Parts: sequence; structure tokens; C-alpha cells
Amino acid sequence: MSYWKTITTYLVDWSPTWIKTVELSNWIWKAIIIPRAKLKDVKNRQEVLQPAIYFLFWKNEEWNDLAYIWEAENLINRIWNHDTNKDFWDLVIAFVSKDNNLTKADVKYLEAKAIEKAKKSNRYILQNWVEPIPNNLPEYQISTMNEFLDNIDLLISAIWYPILKEINIAKKQENNENLYYLKSRWSDWVWFYNEEWFIVLKWSKISPKEIIPYQKELWYIENNRERLVENWIILNWIFTNDYLFKTPTSACNIIAWWNQNWWIEWKNKEWKTLDEMERKNLKIS
Repeated sequence: MSYWKTITTYLVDWSPTWIKTVELSNWIWKAIIIPRAKLKDVKNRQEVLQPAIYFLFWKNEEWNDLAYIWEAENLINRIWNHDTNKDFWDLVIAFVSKDNNLTKADVKYLEAKAIEKAKKSNRYILQNWVEPIPNNLPEYQISTMNEFLDNIDLLISAIWYPILKEINIAKKQENNENLYYLKSRWSDWVWFYNEEWFIVLKWSKISPKEIIPYQKELWYIENNRERLVENWIILNWIFTNDYLFKTPTSACNIIAWWNQNWWIEWKNKEWKTLDEMERKNLKIS
């Protein structure tokens, strides 16, 4: 079975960082990507005048990735409302039908399922405070919308916003492949290293707050630890789920209050460091 896909990107106003549309081969829907500063330039495009599911993306003061998922019967009207009433988002990625055959019921279903999937993947801090319930659709339409959601997952991940992509490490974890360990007086952690950086595994234990932190990182550590606790990712100093970090240092500052070279501190079951196994192997002889 072939799994290759062709993705076509069209630069509407010639710049790769401005408005663009993205399409998947043999798929009757497409994405339109709109930076907030270019919102006025899309108001007459057909894509924004129809029902859609859309994602807003931005970063907060701690440079964490935030997102908001919603649906709209008329996309441009809803986004204009966000532009005038909300001072937070930087980019919108919307998914629409090429032949305008998505209904209000369809996008309501997609919204509920996308929020459910984004919370499960836990890659972004989701700003949806109310979790919608999927509405009733005919069985054949549910199958169509679930396939639509799978393709949204593929396409939005391909353009570097993998909000729906599930963290699946079970197979490699069984074989102890790419697992790294670090133990201390207060902590006991296991990391899984893959192409998406560093995943702290469920049941890893972190250092309690009473440990004196490295002062330079204190503000960052306290803010991010509080966020992880509020989202039930950490409970009683234990990770309740696998959690993705982008760098080993950012993760370990939060976990252990230390500021070390974590490429050297983390070791696999053969006592080889993360640096030896992952970075030095990239060097060209």
C-alpha cells in the first residue's frame, strides 16, 4: 500500500509568510492560511464566505504555543469578530470545501472532534473553555467527517502546526528504543527522544517545589509548572500523561529546577549519553 501524498501550496500574494492556500491531492477540501495583518486582503475570497472549521495560533509571554479551535457558518464574519474583540491571535488556518458543500452541522461536528483530539495530543495550550458535544449526523456523514478530520491532521501537521497529531510511542517504548533516564534524590524521570524532540513519559516524578531553583530560570519555571498543574499534566509531583517538550533544558528546568547540560546528563540503558547517541551521529566524517 502506498502512503505518499502530494500537497500543493499556492502563494496568493507571492510571499511564503503571507496568505496561502494548501491542498491535498484528490481531496475536495483545502486550507487557507491567513496572518492577522493580512486579514483585510481576503475578505472577498470565496474560501472565507462559507462554513469552515478554523484554528487560531499565537504565543504568550512565556513563549508557549497557544491555540483556539472554532467553527463558523461564514468564516470571514467570525474572524472579523475575533479581530475587533480579541487581542491575542497571530494566524488563522481554516479548512473549507472546494465546492462549498460543508454544512453548519458538519463544521459543528468537526469542531467538537478537533477539540477532543487536540486535548488528547496536548501539544498546544488550548484556549477553548467550553468543550462542545458532537452533534448527531447520519452514519455515512460521520464517516466522511472523520476522514476529513484525519486529512486536516495530516495537512496542518505538514505546515508545522501539529495540533491534532497524537503522541504515539508505545511500540518503541516496548523495545526501550530511544529511552533515556535520569535519577536524583527527588526525581525519577524517563524521556523518549524522537524526531519531535523530547517526551517526558507518564509516571515520571519531578522535584518538589521546596527545592531551591536556579534563580535565573525561576520566573519561567514557576509559570510553566503552574500551567502543567492547572491542566492536570502534573499531579502530586507526578506526570499523569506523556508530555512533549521542545528542548531537554526547558523540560529539565521545570522538572528538576536544575540548569545543566542535559545532552550529557541523560543516559540510555547502556549508559551512553543523549549527546553521544543523537548529536554526534549527525557529524559528517
